[in-house]
Amino acid sequence: MSRTSTSIAFLKMRTKRNALSSFYTNMSWRRIRTASSTPTSANIAAEAGTVPSRPQTVSTNHNSLVSSNQSKFRNSFNDLDDALNLFHQMAHTRPFPSVSQFNRLLCRIRKLKNYSVVVSLFQEMRIKGIPISVYTINILMDVCCRSSRVDCGFCVLGVVFKCGFEFHVVTFTTLIKGLVLVNKIAEAVGLFKKLVRENVCEVNQITYATLINGLCKAGHTQIALDLLVVMQKEGPMPDTRAYNTVIDSLCKDRMVDQALGLLSEMIERGVPPDIITYTSLIQGLCNFCRWKEVTKLMNEMVLHHVYPDVHIFSILIDALCKEGMLESAETIIQIMIQRNTYPNVVTYNHLIEGYCLQGRMDEARKAFGRVVESGLQHNVWTYTTLINGYCKIKEMDEARNAFGQMVESGLQPDVWTYNTLINGYCKIKEVDEAMHLFCEIPKKGLHLDVVTYTIMLQGLFLVGRCSAALELFQEMLVAGHKPDFYTSCVLLSGLCDNGHVEEAMTVYHQLDDRSGNYSHVYGAIIIDRVCKIGQLNIACDVFNDLISKGRHPNVYTYTAMISGLCREGLIDEALELLRKMEKNDCLQNTETYNVILQEFVREKKWHEANLLLEEMVGKGISPNERTLFFINDLLALKTGDETVLKVVQKFAANHVK
Repeated sequence: MSRTSTSIAFLKMRTKRNALSSFYTNMSWRRIRTASSTPTSANIAAEAGTVPSRPQTVSTNHNSLVSSNQSKFRNSFNDLDDALNLFHQMAHTRPFPSVSQFNRLLCRIRKLKNYSVVVSLFQEMRIKGIPISVYTINILMDVCCRSSRVDCGFCVLGVVFKCGFEFHVVTFTTLIKGLVLVNKIAEAVGLFKKLVRENVCEVNQITYATLINGLCKAGHTQIALDLLVVMQKEGPMPDTRAYNTVIDSLCKDRMVDQALGLLSEMIERGVPPDIITYTSLIQGLCNFCRWKEVTKLMNEMVLHHVYPDVHIFSILIDALCKEGMLESAETIIQIMIQRNTYPNVVTYNHLIEGYCLQGRMDEARKAFGRVVESGLQHNVWTYTTLINGYCKIKEMDEARNAFGQMVESGLQPDVWTYNTLINGYCKIKEVDEAMHLFCEIPKKGLHLDVVTYTIMLQGLFLVGRCSAALELFQEMLVAGHKPDFYTSCVLLSGLCDNGHVEEAMTVYHQLDDRSGNYSHVYGAIIIDRVCKIGQLNIACDVFNDLISKGRHPNVYTYTAMISGLCREGLIDEALELLRKMEKNDCLQNTETYNVILQEFVREKKWHEANLLLEEMVGKGISPNERTLFFINDLLALKTGDETVLKVVQKFAANHVK
């Protein structure tokens, strides 16, 4: 290389370093002990394996060790002790084995997820003067990021400066991935922009894909889509992986039409869609029950030489079963078999669940038997689904039999299985049997979770055992389980339903302090329950308290309060509150109107009821069965009344069902 070209390369590297200097000001490498840096040329040579790292004669022992190392790498050890022994052998060999062998060893230890060991061995390499390469630094940086210590990863970047290495895109892609892993999305975007803007290194498809993946996982789908557009305009050209990430995120965000648009764009640009592309899109279409488009897409994918696999068919069967289209799901299974794509246990689990949702337990049991007939084995999910089906129709003997069969088959029930069975017993008020199972969970080596406690609390409140429920709640707190939204609702409802209003109010204020996000829901529970037992004054206090704290009541809170006022005969106040809802940007629903309509019908105020129905029609609010029941009562009050009939006609004309 000429002196001029060398100078240009040096200036180019120095420019890149200056571009990052402000970003890494005061960067310290004190976390890792360093020895004197190894010359760059020696590192490159050692990495390539072309010359020894030190000018010594290669001994027979060295050749034997190299051969032995290669054999061990081929056999792939899985034991950390073996890896450490090999490292120490290599570290005591003169001359040192090539840096590539050390890198391979560090990679194996990283694969074993012993990240701290990788850091320690790197320190030892620096102390002993063992040569390193950019790849070594990338390994170290990666383990820092995988350990959620991206700050240490940036400190590792100091070694790049110290050793005089050229900046490499893999290094910065690793840092971007590390920032994404700890949910520092803004910092990841900032670093990416700096790399591009100041030409620190040339970003590639993997760098883009890493950032796009992080943005999508953090819920920033639109920004990821914008980044994809940048790739299309400025390069590098997005590949299938980049498109798949954004398409999947769009489908999960229920933006299926935009995702389908990206598929068309892929095909136009010559980027081949794969099975992952179509899986995301079919799942998205199934979520909206767009069956014709699903069929069309499955036909199109075959034209692009991508064939539906068992996973795609299982997605389709699951969606059909959840919509109650069991016959269509069975047809899909027959089509699968005809195409030699045989259902797996997941496919049958979806089918069993579909039958259970409809209470068709005979068919569910037959589908359960087809698993074994197909040469497959039941798993925990299969049994738990069947158990849940029996629990829903309150056939607890059958549920318990299925539980026993599960244990006999050698499968260990998990917490989900126990929760399902406990919930079944609680619903039929066999709380002692539920408590027996509850106590059995830790004996089986499993851990109780917040769901288990919540189910058990609900069961105890259901049979009026409030003291036992409160004791269990204290046990839950002592065990370190923080009550979630559902636990809090069960606690408030249970205490109020059993007349423990003061305790409920104490809990309510504590919950309100912890989280303002659900205050209106908790308030609605308190208001609804205390109104039912005639304590309207407490309901008013809670309602006003919500408003004073800026936590605007939602439609359920307003409806509960309006119901309480109607229950006390305060119809004018209820109507006034109905009008205030609109002023506070809270839209009424059918049930809000039903509460007042019921009171008008009860007092035989047919004129006022007609006006309220007219108002519903004007706002396009749909009647439900209760509304139609009240309309029928109005017709009975004044036979042949044309006003009511006109309202019914208007409902029909507006296609309000």
